[in-house]
Amino acid sequence: MNDQHASDHYASVMTTFPLLEGFTLAGANMLLEAGEIRRYAPGQLLFKEDDPPEFAALLLSGTFQVFLKRGEGEFMLVESEPGTILGELGVICGIPRSASVRAKGECVVLLWKAKDFGKLLLRHNVLADRVLGQSLRNLIQKERSLVDALTRGQPAS
Repeated sequence: MNDQHASDHYASVMTTFPLLEGFTLAGANMLLEAGEIRRYAPGQLLFKEDDPPEFAALLLSGTFQVFLKRGEGEFMLVESEPGTILGELGVICGIPRSASVRAKGECVVLLWKAKDFGKLLLRHNVLADRVLGQSLRNLIQKERSLVDALTRGQPAS
C-alpha cells in the first residue's frame, strides 16, 4: 500500500471510531497530517512504564496490551482496540508513563509528538472533550482491573 493509499485508508477507518464520530475525511486527514503512521510487530513495545511522555498515539489497527511489570511477573490491565488513544494522560499531565504498552499482534498507530498532540487538543474542542472522556473511562477500567485482582480470593466483607 503506497503512502497516499494508506493515508486514505486510515482516514476512512478513523471516521468509524466512536472517538472521532462526526469527523469527515478532511478532519481525519488533518489528524493524520499532524502525526506519523507507525507499524509495530507482535511483542514490540510502544512505550514502557516510567518512560517520558514524548508522544500520544491513536491505535488504527491491531490490539495493544497495557500492563504493569512487577518483579518477574506481569499484570495485564487492559487490551486496547482500534480507536483508542494511548499515552495521552502522560502527555496532558506531563508525567511519566504509568504502564507499559505492547503490540499483541501486528499493529498500526498514528503517533503525535507531545507538542503536536497538545496543539490538536487546543484547536479542536470536540476532540479534546472526547479524548478526556476516553481517558477517564480507561482510568476507571484500569482501576477496576486492579481492585478485582487485589480482591480475588478474599472473602467479601
